[in-house]
Amino acid sequence: MPNDANSFTITIRKRPWWFWVVVGFWTLLEVLFLQTALASARESEYRAAAISWTVVGVLAAGGVLIWFLQGRSRTRAD
Repeated sequence: MPNDANSFTITIRKRPWWFWVVVGFWTLLEVLFLQTALASARESEYRAAAISWTVVGVLAAGGVLIWFLQGRSRTRAD
């Protein structure tokens, strides 16, 4: 259905099964490094905490970026 002045079309795409496997693995890594960062800071291991916080930040930024890029359509429908 083409878009006109009074209507628009919303397309919903289902993500593939392997994407959810990757999301689960990413979540486990995120929790593991977050726990490591918090524990290292509590034990006054500031160098290890800084490395873990950096990994948490990179994983979070990469995860958000991949989430939005995976959902975008590669072809433009006119």
